[in-house]
Amino acid sequence: MAQNLQKKPSKGILKTSRSIDNQDGTPSTSKRAKEQRFDELNIMETFHPPNKDYGHMKVDEPKTPYSEPIDGDLEPVDELDANILAAKLAASMNKPPKCVEACDSDEEDESEEARQKRLEFEKKRKIHYNEFQALQLARQLMAQEEEEEEDEDKAESTAT
Repeated sequence: MAQNLQKKPSKGILKTSRSIDNQDGTPSTSKRAKEQRFDELNIMETFHPPNKDYGHMKVDEPKTPYSEPIDGDLEPVDELDANILAAKLAASMNKPPKCVEACDSDEEDESEEARQKRLEFEKKRKIHYNEFQALQLARQLMAQEEEEEEDEDKAESTAT
């Protein structure tokens, strides 16, 4: 039992070091020993080596050219007058349209066989894309089916 009293208690997780160190009543090590010192040059060399790129990409393309905004005072801006514009439009309405090439030149250069194929294709395309008539036909068929069902229902109800 005497041995247990002379023994220093083991340091526990929850106990502070001050409570264990100061059991004798003597002050613990100096404050200077508890201070932390940092070697800043060592930290810089360790965490920021000069040859480390940190995963950043280097862009090897030229910068976007910058053009300064143009002041309105330096260069005059051509403004359109509504009356002049209306006069030009009226004058252009009386003139025939200008064509670089003859508008009907494609049809004249066609052979009879090519013309017939083109007309047949246009006819088939009109039939294929005529959704309005297809919708009307579908509505008529649905109305006829409903009428037939109603007639059958009436015939069955009168028969029973």
